[in-house]
Amino acid sequence: MRRRSYIIAVFAAALLAAGGLLPARAGGVGTTSANFLKIPVASVPAGLGEAYTAMVGPDSILYNPAGLGLLSYSAFSGSHNQYLEGITQEYLALAWRFPFGTVGAGFSSLSSGDIDAYDENDMPVGKTSTSHQLMVLSFAQSWPHFPKDAGKLDPMLITPGWTKIEPVADYRPKSYRLAAGGSVKKISEKLAGEASSVYAFDAGVTLVLPHHFHVGASALNFGGSQKFITSASQLPSSVRFGLAKDFHTVNDIMVFTVASDLVKYSDREYQTSAGLEMDVMKMFQLRLGYKAQKDSGSRMSGGFGMNFDRLSDRSSLINGARVDYAYVDYGALGVTHRLGVQLIW
Repeated sequence: MRRRSYIIAVFAAALLAAGGLLPARAGGVGTTSANFLKIPVASVPAGLGEAYTAMVGPDSILYNPAGLGLLSYSAFSGSHNQYLEGITQEYLALAWRFPFGTVGAGFSSLSSGDIDAYDENDMPVGKTSTSHQLMVLSFAQSWPHFPKDAGKLDPMLITPGWTKIEPVADYRPKSYRLAAGGSVKKISEKLAGEASSVYAFDAGVTLVLPHHFHVGASALNFGGSQKFITSASQLPSSVRFGLAKDFHTVNDIMVFTVASDLVKYSDREYQTSAGLEMDVMKMFQLRLGYKAQKDSGSRMSGGFGMNFDRLSDRSSLINGARVDYAYVDYGALGVTHRLGVQLIW
């Protein structure tokens, strides 16, 4: 068992190192389509600077589908993003745990609202609008997995802020958890009466080592090009590598979770992000995030959450409920706000 764990750990480290050697694909900033996929919409990851590749939760469907395979319970996540210049974005995700694995589904929609339209002579011709939609279907599983642990917290994972989900009580040898997952996506956009759709694929792995140490890697939005009229552009595919770890005070009064990601978009240079969450008595969460990226005003982010699961009864269908808020600072363009909710059962 120890030898197998060591081999997996070495493999994960090699995968992380290989990420730094990946060559940049042709094209620069502004040469890809469906760039709404780069806008953070889920409240919790947005507050953490999107350092979420190695994290586990229903929002893993956006960053690394393997994280869904480590959920031992079912969960829902939804967010509303009040973006810049009247642009709004909605997001829903559902992760349903089965004995054979976790099935996830997600939907995101971004709407520009009314935009002034002009003809080729710069004369106003009325209003136009754009819409952008994403639909996701995912599947993930972890190894080793124990069917009798369904609905209980895995003691190897970073401790979530839920109080009604009981941890696994019986001891067993714990040296690693390995999860793998994949997604198929349909990406649709409408621009001034023209519509286009394309399919894309995600894949990811997550390795959990003793002492709540997570390592994750994923490849997102790989697929065909999106075509409008006669021009076609590649999707903003990306490769992500992440690390995450939590630290506990006495009696778990406070839990600090630290996460960091290395991300390579097909039309950008490598960028890093870091996030910190502070959980207080499994009731309040404070989050900070930072992105070290060039040519973008989105660097600082933050937010908070409040857990209401102490108000629920153990016999109720919903075992946990929480509300989360996140802000993302776009510099001179302004601050954007996200309000989200999560449920577990």
